[in-house]
Amino acid sequence: MNSLNDEQQTVKKAIETMQRGDRLVVSGRAGSGKTYAITNSVAERTALFLTPTHPARTVLGQELGDKRHIVATIHSAIGWFRRKNDKLLWVDGYLPANEAKLRQCQATDLKSCPFSKADIIIVDEFSMVGSFLFEAVEEYAKEFDLPVVYSGDRFQLPPVGDREVIMDQGFETVTMDGSMRFSKDSEIFRLGEVLRERIETKQNGAVPYLHGDADVQVVSGTDWITELRQGYKKGDSLLAVTSDNATLKRLRGSVRGVEHDQLIEGDHVTSKQTDDLFRNGEQFTVAKVKRYLRVLEDVPACVSRFKTLSLDGFSITFAEDNREAFILQDDKQGEKQAMKIRSLYSKDELNREQAVRILDWLEQTNSFELSALATVHKSQGRSVDTVYIDTATVLERSAWLSERDHLRSLYTAITRARKRVVFYEVKAHCAQALPKLEQVQLLQPMEAICTGGIGQAHYQGGGRLAQAS
Repeated sequence: MNSLNDEQQTVKKAIETMQRGDRLVVSGRAGSGKTYAITNSVAERTALFLTPTHPARTVLGQELGDKRHIVATIHSAIGWFRRKNDKLLWVDGYLPANEAKLRQCQATDLKSCPFSKADIIIVDEFSMVGSFLFEAVEEYAKEFDLPVVYSGDRFQLPPVGDREVIMDQGFETVTMDGSMRFSKDSEIFRLGEVLRERIETKQNGAVPYLHGDADVQVVSGTDWITELRQGYKKGDSLLAVTSDNATLKRLRGSVRGVEHDQLIEGDHVTSKQTDDLFRNGEQFTVAKVKRYLRVLEDVPACVSRFKTLSLDGFSITFAEDNREAFILQDDKQGEKQAMKIRSLYSKDELNREQAVRILDWLEQTNSFELSALATVHKSQGRSVDTVYIDTATVLERSAWLSERDHLRSLYTAITRARKRVVFYEVKAHCAQALPKLEQVQLLQPMEAICTGGIGQAHYQGGGRLAQAS
Protein backbone atom coordinates (compact mmCIF):
# COMPACT_ATOMS: atom_id res chain seq x y z
CA MET A 1 0.00 0.00 0.00
CA ASN A 2 1.84 3.06 -1.26
CA SER A 3 -0.89 5.67 -1.64
CA LEU A 4 -4.01 6.69 0.24
CA ASN A 5 -7.48 6.02 -1.12
CA ASP A 6 -10.27 8.60 -0.88
CA GLU A 7 -11.43 7.49 2.58
CA GLN A 8 -7.89 7.54 3.90
CA GLN A 9 -7.32 10.99 2.41
CA THR A 10 -10.41 12.20 4.28
CA VAL A 11 -8.95 10.85 7.53
CA LYS A 12 -5.60 12.46 6.82
CA LYS A 13 -7.11 15.89 6.15
CA ALA A 14 -9.24 15.70 9.29
CA ILE A 15 -6.26 14.83 11.50
CA GLU A 16 -3.85 17.29 9.91
CA THR A 17 -6.20 20.17 10.71
CA MET A 18 -6.72 19.18 14.36
CA GLN A 19 -5.76 21.78 16.93
CA ARG A 20 -5.08 21.46 20.65
CA GLY A 21 -8.17 20.25 22.46
CA ASP A 22 -9.83 18.81 19.33
CA ARG A 23 -11.37 15.33 19.31
CA LEU A 24 -11.94 13.00 16.36
CA VAL A 25 -13.31 9.46 16.01
CA VAL A 26 -12.06 7.34 13.10
CA SER A 27 -14.27 4.28 12.74
CA GLY A 28 -13.73 1.39 10.34
CA ARG A 29 -13.73 -2.38 10.23
CA ALA A 30 -10.57 -4.43 10.76
CA GLY A 31 -8.55 -4.18 7.56
CA SER A 32 -10.04 -0.84 6.47
CA GLY A 33 -6.64 0.88 6.50
CA LYS A 34 -7.31 3.07 9.56
CA THR A 35 -3.85 2.65 11.06
CA TYR A 36 -2.10 3.32 7.75
CA ALA A 37 -4.14 6.48 7.20
CA ILE A 38 -3.57 7.72 10.75
CA THR A 39 0.17 7.02 10.61
CA ASN A 40 0.43 9.03 7.39
CA SER A 41 -1.55 11.82 9.03
CA VAL A 42 0.94 12.23 11.89
CA ALA A 43 4.13 11.91 9.83
CA GLU A 44 5.21 15.41 10.86
CA ARG A 45 4.21 15.00 14.51
CA THR A 46 5.19 12.92 17.50
CA ALA A 47 2.18 10.79 18.35
CA LEU A 48 1.42 8.91 21.54
CA PHE A 49 -0.39 5.73 20.45
CA LEU A 50 -2.38 4.19 23.30
CA THR A 51 -4.02 0.76 23.41
CA PRO A 52 -6.37 -0.79 26.00
CA THR A 53 -4.46 -4.11 26.13
CA HIS A 54 -0.91 -5.47 25.84
CA PRO A 55 -1.75 -7.68 22.80
CA ALA A 56 -3.12 -4.64 20.96
CA ARG A 57 0.03 -2.72 21.89
CA THR A 58 2.23 -5.48 20.47
CA VAL A 59 0.30 -5.58 17.19
CA LEU A 60 0.30 -1.80 16.84
CA GLY A 61 4.00 -1.55 17.63
CA GLN A 62 4.74 -3.99 14.81
CA GLU A 63 2.58 -2.04 12.36
CA LEU A 64 4.16 1.34 13.07
CA GLY A 65 7.39 1.91 11.22
CA ASP A 66 8.22 5.38 12.52
CA LYS A 67 10.28 5.10 15.69
CA ARG A 68 9.60 8.70 16.68
CA HIS A 69 6.14 7.74 17.88
CA ILE A 70 5.47 6.35 21.37
CA VAL A 71 3.39 3.19 21.81
CA ALA A 72 2.05 2.25 25.24
CA THR A 73 -0.95 0.75 26.96
CA ILE A 74 -3.33 3.28 28.46
CA HIS A 75 -2.67 1.73 31.86
CA SER A 76 1.08 2.31 31.76
CA ALA A 77 0.75 5.83 30.34
CA ILE A 78 -1.57 7.03 33.11
CA GLY A 79 0.34 5.34 35.92
CA TRP A 80 -2.44 2.86 36.66
CA PHE A 81 -2.26 0.95 39.93
CA ARG A 82 -4.32 -1.24 42.22
CA ARG A 83 -4.50 -0.89 45.97
CA LYS A 84 -6.40 -2.46 48.82
CA ASN A 85 -9.03 -0.27 50.43
CA ASP A 86 -10.10 -0.29 54.08
CA LYS A 87 -12.01 -3.54 53.52
CA LEU A 88 -8.97 -5.10 51.81
CA LEU A 89 -10.75 -5.11 48.44
CA TRP A 90 -8.86 -4.15 45.30
CA VAL A 91 -9.67 -0.75 43.80
CA ASP A 92 -8.25 0.73 40.61
CA GLY A 93 -6.48 4.06 40.53
CA TYR A 94 -4.08 6.11 38.43
CA LEU A 95 -1.69 9.01 38.84
CA PRO A 96 -3.68 12.25 38.50
CA ALA A 97 -2.71 14.17 35.37
CA ASN A 98 -1.85 17.37 37.24
CA GLU A 99 0.48 15.44 39.54
CA ALA A 100 2.10 13.73 36.55
CA LYS A 101 2.69 17.13 34.97
CA LEU A 102 4.14 18.52 38.20
CA ARG A 103 6.48 15.54 38.50
CA GLN A 104 7.53 16.07 34.90
CA CYS A 105 8.44 19.67 35.61
CA GLN A 106 10.46 18.64 38.66
CA ALA A 107 12.08 15.58 37.07
CA THR A 108 15.79 15.42 36.46
CA ASP A 109 16.82 11.83 35.78
CA LEU A 110 13.35 10.32 36.17
CA LYS A 111 11.58 8.74 33.22
CA SER A 112 9.53 11.46 31.60
CA CYS A 113 5.76 11.31 31.20
CA PRO A 114 4.85 10.07 27.67
CA PHE A 115 2.17 12.76 27.32
CA SER A 116 4.80 15.50 27.64
CA LYS A 117 6.65 14.20 24.57
CA ALA A 118 3.61 14.00 22.30
CA ASP A 119 1.91 16.43 19.94
CA ILE A 120 -1.20 14.28 19.54
CA ILE A 121 -2.81 11.24 21.20
CA ILE A 122 -4.10 8.29 19.16
CA VAL A 123 -6.25 5.81 21.12
CA ASP A 124 -6.50 2.50 19.25
CA GLU A 125 -9.28 -0.12 19.59
CA PHE A 126 -11.66 2.36 21.21
CA SER A 127 -14.48 -0.21 21.34
CA MET A 128 -12.54 -1.84 24.21
CA VAL A 129 -12.12 1.42 26.14
CA GLY A 130 -14.55 1.72 29.05
CA SER A 131 -15.51 4.70 31.17
CA PHE A 132 -12.57 4.45 33.60
CA LEU A 133 -9.89 4.51 30.88
CA PHE A 134 -11.76 7.08 28.78
CA GLU A 135 -12.01 9.53 31.67
CA ALA A 136 -8.31 9.06 32.45
CA VAL A 137 -7.27 9.71 28.83
CA GLU A 138 -9.44 12.81 28.68
CA GLU A 139 -8.00 14.09 31.97
CA TYR A 140 -4.45 13.75 30.64
CA ALA A 141 -5.32 15.19 27.24
CA LYS A 142 -6.82 18.29 28.85
CA GLU A 143 -3.94 18.72 31.31
CA PHE A 144 -1.33 18.49 28.53
CA ASP A 145 -3.56 20.34 26.03
CA LEU A 146 -3.41 17.67 23.32
CA PRO A 147 -5.81 16.66 20.53
CA VAL A 148 -7.09 13.08 20.64
CA VAL A 149 -8.01 10.67 17.84
CA TYR A 150 -10.08 7.63 18.87
CA SER A 151 -9.62 4.84 16.32
CA GLY A 152 -11.62 1.63 16.20
CA ASP A 153 -14.85 0.05 15.05
CA ARG A 154 -18.05 1.51 16.45
CA PHE A 155 -20.06 -1.54 15.41
CA GLN A 156 -18.23 -3.93 17.73
CA LEU A 157 -19.42 -4.90 21.18
CA PRO A 158 -19.00 -2.41 24.03
CA PRO A 159 -16.35 -3.15 26.70
CA VAL A 160 -16.89 -6.15 28.97
CA GLY A 161 -18.73 -5.15 32.13
CA ASP A 162 -18.84 -1.48 31.15
CA ARG A 163 -20.90 0.91 29.10
CA GLU A 164 -20.19 2.42 25.72
CA VAL A 165 -18.78 5.91 26.20
CA ILE A 166 -16.80 7.27 23.25
CA MET A 167 -19.59 7.18 20.66
CA ASP A 168 -21.87 8.96 23.15
CA GLN A 169 -19.64 12.04 23.39
CA GLY A 170 -20.75 13.72 20.16
CA PHE A 171 -17.18 13.88 18.80
CA GLU A 172 -16.69 14.50 15.08
CA THR A 173 -16.63 11.08 13.40
CA VAL A 174 -15.14 9.85 10.13
CA THR A 175 -16.45 6.41 9.16
CA MET A 176 -14.43 4.28 6.73
CA ASP A 177 -16.74 1.90 4.88
CA GLY A 178 -14.20 0.21 2.61
CA SER A 179 -11.76 -2.61 3.20
CA MET A 180 -8.13 -2.98 2.16
CA ARG A 181 -8.24 -6.63 3.25
CA PHE A 182 -11.28 -7.88 1.33
CA SER A 183 -12.73 -7.13 -2.08
CA LYS A 184 -16.35 -5.98 -2.24
CA ASP A 185 -17.22 -9.40 -3.70
CA SER A 186 -15.91 -11.14 -0.60
CA GLU A 187 -18.64 -12.84 1.41
CA ILE A 188 -16.95 -11.74 4.65
CA PHE A 189 -17.09 -8.13 3.48
CA ARG A 190 -20.69 -8.38 2.28
CA LEU A 191 -21.91 -10.09 5.44
CA GLY A 192 -20.15 -7.41 7.47
CA GLU A 193 -21.92 -4.71 5.47
CA VAL A 194 -25.31 -6.32 6.07
CA LEU A 195 -24.69 -6.44 9.81
CA ARG A 196 -23.35 -2.88 9.95
CA GLU A 197 -26.51 -1.66 8.21
CA ARG A 198 -28.74 -3.58 10.63
CA ILE A 199 -26.85 -2.19 13.64
CA GLU A 200 -26.88 1.36 12.26
CA THR A 201 -30.59 1.37 11.43
CA LYS A 202 -31.54 -0.68 14.53
CA GLN A 203 -33.33 -3.35 12.50
CA ASN A 204 -34.16 -5.94 15.12
CA GLY A 205 -34.03 -9.64 14.41
CA ALA A 206 -32.64 -9.26 10.91
CA VAL A 207 -29.81 -11.78 11.07
CA PRO A 208 -28.99 -13.07 7.58
CA TYR A 209 -29.56 -16.70 6.68
CA LEU A 210 -26.25 -18.14 5.52
CA HIS A 211 -25.43 -20.48 2.66
CA GLY A 212 -21.80 -21.52 2.69
CA ASP A 213 -19.40 -20.11 0.12
CA ALA A 214 -15.67 -19.58 -0.39
CA ASP A 215 -14.78 -17.42 2.61
CA VAL A 216 -17.96 -17.68 4.72
CA GLN A 217 -18.30 -21.44 4.92
CA VAL A 218 -20.99 -23.66 6.40
CA VAL A 219 -19.94 -27.26 7.05
CA SER A 220 -21.29 -30.20 8.99
CA GLY A 221 -20.76 -30.24 12.73
CA THR A 222 -18.40 -33.19 12.35
CA ASP A 223 -16.25 -31.44 9.76
CA TRP A 224 -16.26 -28.23 11.83
CA ILE A 225 -14.87 -29.83 14.98
CA THR A 226 -12.48 -32.11 13.06
CA GLU A 227 -10.93 -29.24 11.14
CA LEU A 228 -10.74 -27.13 14.29
CA ARG A 229 -8.99 -29.93 16.21
CA GLN A 230 -6.46 -30.45 13.44
CA GLY A 231 -5.73 -26.73 13.11
CA TYR A 232 -5.40 -26.31 16.87
CA LYS A 233 -2.93 -29.19 17.10
CA LYS A 234 -0.79 -27.72 14.29
CA GLY A 235 -0.84 -24.25 15.81
CA ASP A 236 -2.60 -22.67 12.83
CA SER A 237 -3.66 -19.03 12.86
CA LEU A 238 -7.21 -19.61 14.07
CA LEU A 239 -9.75 -18.60 16.66
CA ALA A 240 -12.90 -20.42 17.77
CA VAL A 241 -15.53 -18.27 19.46
CA THR A 242 -18.65 -18.88 21.51
CA SER A 243 -21.09 -16.50 23.14
CA ASP A 244 -20.79 -17.78 26.71
CA ASN A 245 -18.27 -19.35 29.06
CA ALA A 246 -20.20 -22.58 29.64
CA THR A 247 -20.19 -23.41 25.93
CA LEU A 248 -16.56 -22.35 25.69
CA LYS A 249 -15.62 -24.75 28.47
CA ARG A 250 -17.27 -27.66 26.64
CA LEU A 251 -15.58 -26.65 23.38
CA ARG A 252 -12.16 -26.52 25.05
CA GLY A 253 -12.57 -30.11 26.19
CA SER A 254 -13.80 -31.31 22.81
CA VAL A 255 -11.06 -29.63 20.78
CA ARG A 256 -8.29 -30.93 23.04
CA GLY A 257 -9.77 -34.39 23.58
CA VAL A 258 -9.96 -34.16 27.37
CA GLU A 259 -12.81 -34.36 29.87
CA HIS A 260 -11.39 -31.71 32.21
CA ASP A 261 -10.67 -28.01 31.83
CA GLN A 262 -7.05 -28.00 33.01
CA LEU A 263 -4.11 -27.01 30.83
CA ILE A 264 -2.20 -29.81 29.13
CA GLU A 265 1.10 -30.12 27.29
CA GLY A 266 0.98 -28.51 23.86
CA ASP A 267 -1.72 -25.97 24.75
CA HIS A 268 -1.25 -22.51 23.25
CA VAL A 269 -2.03 -20.04 26.03
CA THR A 270 -2.21 -16.32 26.72
CA SER A 271 -1.56 -14.67 30.08
CA LYS A 272 -4.78 -13.15 31.45
CA GLN A 273 -3.05 -10.77 33.84
CA THR A 274 0.06 -8.73 34.48
CA ASP A 275 1.99 -9.90 37.53
CA ASP A 276 5.58 -10.28 38.71
CA LEU A 277 6.36 -12.89 36.04
CA PHE A 278 4.04 -12.35 33.09
CA ARG A 279 2.36 -9.57 31.18
CA ASN A 280 -1.26 -9.61 30.15
CA GLY A 281 -1.42 -10.85 26.56
CA GLU A 282 1.91 -12.72 26.44
CA GLN A 283 1.55 -15.99 24.54
CA PHE A 284 3.22 -19.33 25.25
CA THR A 285 3.16 -23.04 24.44
CA VAL A 286 2.78 -25.27 27.48
CA ALA A 287 5.76 -27.65 27.80
CA LYS A 288 5.07 -29.46 31.07
CA VAL A 289 2.29 -29.58 33.67
CA LYS A 290 2.89 -30.99 37.16
CA ARG A 291 0.69 -31.18 40.24
CA TYR A 292 1.94 -28.79 42.91
CA LEU A 293 0.88 -27.85 46.43
CA ARG A 294 1.79 -24.37 47.64
CA VAL A 295 2.02 -23.95 51.41
CA LEU A 296 2.16 -20.83 53.58
CA GLU A 297 3.59 -21.39 57.06
CA ASP A 298 3.01 -19.52 60.32
CA VAL A 299 -0.56 -18.37 59.76
CA PRO A 300 -2.72 -17.46 62.78
CA ALA A 301 -4.71 -20.28 64.36
CA CYS A 302 -8.01 -18.56 63.52
CA VAL A 303 -7.18 -19.22 59.85
CA SER A 304 -6.00 -22.80 60.28
CA ARG A 305 -5.57 -24.89 63.42
CA PHE A 306 -2.48 -26.40 61.80
CA LYS A 307 -1.11 -22.87 61.27
CA THR A 308 -0.53 -23.57 57.58
CA LEU A 309 -2.47 -22.62 54.47
CA SER A 310 -2.28 -24.58 51.22
CA LEU A 311 -3.39 -24.16 47.62
CA ASP A 312 -3.81 -27.07 45.19
CA GLY A 313 -2.63 -26.36 41.70
CA PHE A 314 -0.17 -26.99 38.92
CA SER A 315 3.36 -25.94 38.08
CA ILE A 316 3.53 -24.93 34.40
CA THR A 317 6.65 -24.56 32.25
CA PHE A 318 6.77 -23.27 28.70
CA ALA A 319 8.60 -24.04 25.48
CA GLU A 320 9.61 -20.41 24.91
CA ASP A 321 11.64 -19.69 28.07
CA ASN A 322 12.46 -20.90 31.59
CA ARG A 323 9.76 -19.04 33.49
CA GLU A 324 7.60 -21.22 35.71
CA ALA A 325 3.99 -20.46 36.53
CA PHE A 326 1.68 -21.65 39.28
CA ILE A 327 -2.02 -21.92 38.48
CA LEU A 328 -4.83 -23.01 40.75
CA GLN A 329 -6.67 -26.25 40.19
CA ASP A 330 -9.87 -24.34 40.93
CA ASP A 331 -9.99 -20.54 40.83
CA LYS A 332 -12.81 -20.59 43.38
CA GLN A 333 -10.41 -22.07 45.93
CA GLY A 334 -8.42 -18.84 46.10
CA GLU A 335 -11.56 -16.71 46.11
CA LYS A 336 -13.03 -18.62 49.06
CA GLN A 337 -9.82 -18.30 51.05
CA ALA A 338 -9.64 -14.56 50.35
CA MET A 339 -13.26 -14.09 51.46
CA LYS A 340 -12.49 -15.93 54.70
CA ILE A 341 -9.46 -13.70 55.40
CA ARG A 342 -11.45 -10.51 54.78
CA SER A 343 -14.21 -11.78 57.05
CA LEU A 344 -11.74 -12.52 59.87
CA TYR A 345 -10.22 -9.07 59.37
CA SER A 346 -13.62 -7.38 59.55
CA LYS A 347 -14.24 -9.19 62.87
CA ASP A 348 -10.85 -8.02 64.21
CA GLU A 349 -9.62 -11.59 64.49
CA LEU A 350 -6.78 -10.65 62.13
CA ASN A 351 -4.93 -7.36 62.09
CA ARG A 352 -4.25 -5.63 58.78
CA GLU A 353 -0.63 -6.80 58.56
CA GLN A 354 -1.63 -10.43 59.07
CA ALA A 355 -4.50 -10.23 56.59
CA VAL A 356 -2.47 -8.44 53.91
CA ARG A 357 0.35 -11.00 54.20
CA ILE A 358 -2.06 -13.86 53.55
CA LEU A 359 -3.98 -12.07 50.79
CA ASP A 360 -0.74 -11.17 49.01
CA TRP A 361 0.29 -14.82 49.14
CA LEU A 362 -3.08 -15.94 47.78
CA GLU A 363 -2.70 -13.52 44.89
CA GLN A 364 0.72 -14.85 43.91
CA THR A 365 -0.84 -17.12 41.32
CA ASN A 366 -0.78 -16.84 37.55
CA SER A 367 -3.66 -17.12 35.13
CA PHE A 368 -3.82 -18.22 31.50
CA GLU A 369 -6.44 -18.87 28.86
CA LEU A 370 -6.29 -20.85 25.64
CA SER A 371 -5.21 -18.47 22.87
CA ALA A 372 -7.27 -20.08 20.14
CA LEU A 373 -10.56 -20.47 22.05
CA ALA A 374 -12.47 -17.50 23.45
CA THR A 375 -15.81 -15.84 23.93
CA VAL A 376 -16.63 -13.21 21.30
CA HIS A 377 -16.16 -10.46 23.89
CA LYS A 378 -12.66 -11.67 24.72
CA SER A 379 -11.75 -11.97 21.04
CA GLN A 380 -11.89 -8.22 20.43
CA GLY A 381 -8.62 -6.82 19.15
CA ARG A 382 -7.56 -10.20 17.73
CA SER A 383 -6.91 -10.92 14.06
CA VAL A 384 -6.38 -14.45 12.68
CA ASP A 385 -6.63 -16.25 9.35
CA THR A 386 -9.65 -18.43 10.20
CA VAL A 387 -12.46 -17.91 12.69
CA TYR A 388 -14.62 -20.90 13.70
CA ILE A 389 -17.95 -19.59 14.98
CA ASP A 390 -20.19 -21.59 17.30
CA THR A 391 -23.43 -21.37 15.34
CA ALA A 392 -25.76 -22.26 18.21
CA THR A 393 -24.61 -19.43 20.49
CA VAL A 394 -23.26 -16.74 18.13
CA LEU A 395 -25.30 -16.94 14.91
CA GLU A 396 -28.36 -17.92 16.93
CA ARG A 397 -29.20 -15.27 19.53
CA SER A 398 -28.60 -16.20 23.15
CA ALA A 399 -31.50 -15.27 25.45
CA TRP A 400 -29.35 -12.91 27.54
CA LEU A 401 -28.31 -10.81 24.52
CA SER A 402 -30.40 -7.95 23.18
CA GLU A 403 -31.15 -8.14 19.46
CA ARG A 404 -28.80 -5.25 18.74
CA ASP A 405 -25.95 -6.69 20.82
CA HIS A 406 -26.53 -10.01 19.05
CA LEU A 407 -25.84 -8.31 15.71
CA ARG A 408 -22.78 -6.62 17.17
CA SER A 409 -21.54 -9.92 18.59
CA LEU A 410 -21.84 -11.67 15.23
CA TYR A 411 -20.18 -8.71 13.49
CA THR A 412 -17.34 -8.73 16.01
CA ALA A 413 -16.82 -12.46 15.47
CA ILE A 414 -16.62 -12.41 11.68
CA THR A 415 -14.36 -9.36 11.56
CA ARG A 416 -11.63 -11.24 13.47
CA ALA A 417 -10.98 -13.23 10.27
CA ARG A 418 -8.37 -12.33 7.66
CA LYS A 419 -9.29 -15.17 5.28
CA ARG A 420 -12.14 -17.47 6.34
CA VAL A 421 -15.15 -17.74 8.62
CA VAL A 422 -16.53 -21.22 9.32
CA PHE A 423 -19.95 -22.08 10.82
CA TYR A 424 -21.41 -25.53 11.42
CA GLU A 425 -24.80 -26.25 9.88
CA VAL A 426 -27.96 -25.55 11.87
CA LYS A 427 -30.86 -25.66 9.42
CA ALA A 428 -32.77 -22.84 11.10
CA HIS A 429 -29.87 -20.43 10.60
CA CYS A 430 -27.44 -21.68 7.97
CA ALA A 431 -26.97 -24.43 5.42
CA GLN A 432 -24.09 -25.94 3.52
CA ALA A 433 -23.50 -24.68 0.00
CA LEU A 434 -25.58 -26.36 -2.68
CA PRO A 435 -23.99 -27.81 -5.81
CA LYS A 436 -23.91 -25.20 -8.59
CA LEU A 437 -26.73 -26.86 -10.58
CA GLU A 438 -29.05 -26.85 -7.55
CA GLN A 439 -28.20 -23.19 -6.87
CA VAL A 440 -29.36 -22.26 -10.37
CA GLN A 441 -32.55 -24.32 -10.07
CA LEU A 442 -33.43 -22.77 -6.69
CA LEU A 443 -32.59 -19.19 -7.66
CA GLN A 444 -36.14 -18.17 -8.65
CA PRO A 445 -37.95 -19.72 -5.64
CA MET A 446 -35.44 -18.27 -3.18
CA GLU A 447 -35.94 -14.75 -4.58
CA ALA A 448 -39.68 -15.22 -4.29
CA ILE A 449 -39.31 -16.23 -0.65
CA CYS A 450 -37.04 -13.30 0.11
CA THR A 451 -39.54 -10.78 -1.24
CA GLY A 452 -42.47 -12.41 0.49
CA GLY A 453 -42.25 -10.42 3.70
CA ILE A 454 -40.80 -13.06 6.00
CA GLY A 455 -38.81 -10.40 7.86
CA GLN A 456 -35.40 -11.96 7.23
CA ALA A 457 -32.52 -11.40 4.83
CA HIS A 458 -31.17 -14.49 3.06
CA TYR A 459 -27.45 -14.25 2.60
CA GLN A 460 -26.43 -16.62 -0.19
CA GLY A 461 -23.27 -17.88 -1.81
CA GLY A 462 -21.92 -16.47 -5.03
CA GLY A 463 -22.03 -12.91 -3.75
CA ARG A 464 -25.84 -12.58 -4.01
CA LEU A 465 -27.73 -10.98 -1.16
CA ALA A 466 -31.52 -11.07 -1.14
CA GLN A 467 -33.26 -8.56 1.12
CA ALA A 468 -36.65 -9.28 2.60
CA SER A 469 -39.22 -6.57 2.09
